[in-house]
Amino acid sequence: MKAASKEVQNLKRSTTCGVSVDGSWQRRGHMSLNGCISVISIDTGKILDLEVMTQHCKMCELNVKREHVCSNYKGSSGNMEAVGAFRIFERSLIKRDLQYTEYYGDGDSKGFLKVKDIYGENSVTKLECIGHIQKRVGSRLRKLKKNTKGLGGKGN
Repeated sequence: MKAASKEVQNLKRSTTCGVSVDGSWQRRGHMSLNGCISVISIDTGKILDLEVMTQHCKMCELNVKREHVCSNYKGSSGNMEAVGAFRIFERSLIKRDLQYTEYYGDGDSKGFLKVKDIYGENSVTKLECIGHIQKRVGSRLRKLKKNTKGLGGKGN
């Protein structure tokens, strides 16, 4: 991931870049105990950072004496993506020497609202990812066609 950030810096000749932010969960809905949030460079398509989150830690549960990095998260599963995005943006300058100034999201504004002022007031701008827009529009059109009699078919 460090090499990917250096590649972005060399390509852009800058320490600012646009990133796609998205989360993935063990289960669908807002009931998952485990998830991860990734930040992917818009310019190279490579992962710049990743935050793995869980609501329980097996090492802590077993009371293991040795030290470990615990990624426990206390809160609702629905808020995991926002907290994960904040953690990633917070360490972007220290770990990656980059400022993620363009936030390409999936329509979920919770993550963006957490990071929009992280480098200063309104320092991050939100842009919609065309892939996510296509997915939402396509889903709604298929649902409309299914529920509306006479819509679709040959010649319609």
